[in-house]
Amino acid sequence: MMDVSTSSVAAWCQENKLRAIGGVWVSGLAASMAYNATKPGMKTSVKVIHSRLYAQALTLTCLLGSAAAEAYDRKYGSAKDPPDDPFIYKAPTHVVK
Repeated sequence: MMDVSTSSVAAWCQENKLRAIGGVWVSGLAASMAYNATKPGMKTSVKVIHSRLYAQALTLTCLLGSAAAEAYDRKYGSAKDPPDDPFIYKAPTHVVK
């Protein structure tokens, strides 16, 4: 069995924010579907809608937490400088003749 530390999980989540949030959404949807399946007397469509709403609320909470962590990292300098992003314009530093 692998020994996974909290810091390695946190580092992976920091590098792969969207995958982590997508995983939270999928697991939240599956868990809420399982929870709603135990409730008798509800139509299947209502169970699906409730499950989606629960998963959506969990995902929004996760997004807010991610945004707060990013803001904290930027304010206190914990975050590394992001690698060169091809979508951000950088002026040339030298002139080619």
